[in-house]
Amino acid sequence: MRRCAVIGVMLLAGLSMATMAWGQGTPTAAPQGAGGGIVPGQAIGTFQLGEDVGQAVSTLGPVHSEDAVGKALKVEYWPLRRIGTVTDASTNKIIALVVSMDDGYRTDKGIGAGAALDAIHSAYGTEDTTDSGQDHNVLVYDKLGIAFAVDTSGPLLGRVSEVYVFGPGQYAKIFRQPTQPSGSGG
Repeated sequence: MRRCAVIGVMLLAGLSMATMAWGQGTPTAAPQGAGGGIVPGQAIGTFQLGEDVGQAVSTLGPVHSEDAVGKALKVEYWPLRRIGTVTDASTNKIIALVVSMDDGYRTDKGIGAGAALDAIHSAYGTEDTTDSGQDHNVLVYDKLGIAFAVDTSGPLLGRVSEVYVFGPGQYAKIFRQPTQPSGSGG
C-alpha cells in the first residue's frame, strides 16, 4: 500500500499535538467547544474551509509547526490549541482542518474525540473507505467531507482521537499525495 505524505504528516501532527496537549493539561485560551461544532465539508468551530490561513493565525497565534507537502500543500498546527490546517500553498486558503484530542468539538450527531467506533457507524453508517495507519484507522466519509481517526491501541483503543474536515469528494486529492523523495524539493 502506497503511503500518503499528507495523511502521514497530519496523523503525526495529531499524535504530537495530543502528546503535547496531554502533557500540558487543558489550554486556557483554546476554543473549547464554545464555537465547537464540527460541520462536515465546511468547518471546525469558527475555522472555515476556504478562508485564508491568516485568519486562523490571528485567532490561534503563531504557527507552532509547518510542513510542506510537495509544492502544492502546507500543513500547519497549533498543538496547544489541538487544531491543524492543510492549506493550498499558492493561495494560503484552508482546504482541510483537523482537531485532535479535544472532546469540546462535536458534530451535530454527537461525534468527536472519544466517541466509540459503534457510535460513528450508528451516526454515519458505513464509511466510504478506510485508511490504515500504525496506531489508528481513518474512517473516511468522503461524500460528506469528514473522516475520523480511530485508535487501534493505547488508552483510546476503538475511539476517535482526531476528526478531519475537507471538501466533499476531496479526501484522496488532499490526503493521498505521493510521498516525495528526500531532497526532491518537496
